[in-house]
Amino acid sequence: MRLGLIGIGGFSANYHIPHLLDRDDVEIAAVCDTSPETLDSRGERLRDCAEFADYRPLLDLDLDAVVVSSPNIYHYDQCQAALERDLHLLVDKPLTMTSAEAAALVELSHSRQRVLMTAYTRHFMASARHVRQYLASGATPQAITAVQRKNLEHRAPLHGGILHARTVHIVDLIPWLTRRPVIGVEGHIEYDTTGYESFVDMRLELAGGLVARLLCISGESQYQDEVSVYCAEQSFRIEQRQLFTSGHRGRWSELEDLPECGNSTDHFLDALQGKVVAADSPTALDGQDGLQALRVIEAMVEAGRTGRFVTIGKN
Repeated sequence: MRLGLIGIGGFSANYHIPHLLDRDDVEIAAVCDTSPETLDSRGERLRDCAEFADYRPLLDLDLDAVVVSSPNIYHYDQCQAALERDLHLLVDKPLTMTSAEAAALVELSHSRQRVLMTAYTRHFMASARHVRQYLASGATPQAITAVQRKNLEHRAPLHGGILHARTVHIVDLIPWLTRRPVIGVEGHIEYDTTGYESFVDMRLELAGGLVARLLCISGESQYQDEVSVYCAEQSFRIEQRQLFTSGHRGRWSELEDLPECGNSTDHFLDALQGKVVAADSPTALDGQDGLQALRVIEAMVEAGRTGRFVTIGKN
């Protein structure tokens, strides 16, 4: 398969590209980045592929698929153009900046019969997989809490505030762990002088009456990213790849030696090769999970603006 990469710095350089270079059934045919320094500093194994500062001529090459790791505000235009050329897409979260844009991409992917996959990396982390399997075995979650702290101010114009740049992971992860959609939200949001979220305190209601509490603080020097799931017999705290558990005594201890669960890059390629059945995939292959997460984000913004409970639909 011949792939094009739009955006080769940051996450792409540390996640997608190493996984792609580990495979012998993929050719990175072209790369695109608006930064000359990033293009110049790419590894030796990418030296022979075509390079572009503009994504449009890259899409005119003979490609099978594209990996989009550009700033979030560019996702929609780039993905739309790729789908119109019948290219499969792996897109870093968030899928787009609005649910309307995401819905348009989902519809286009269906009409073109192309894979549209949001790179939700946590679906492939052993920590999250363990909790999801535990809940699927019959354990009932009693409550869920999530806390995020991260300074994103310098990236906000290109990636959005903390809700789009970070929290979109959490509002995807919670329904994925529990297999229960978020059906409504209410809470409070504060904004900084530039118009981006600085403080978010939200209550997420999931199907079946389960409630998740979410606290996000932007502009802090400390980093925190955790989701805690409380059950009667055993509780869990997910800190990205790390997983902690506590029993009746309430003492947290780390679960180690968790099994490897793959990665979103390989899963995308396997799906293109027919090795993945969509119904059994741990992540959507038509962009639906990326779309639904944006609907939750937008409902949170509306709830913060109005002070009311906002219901979330699937369609």
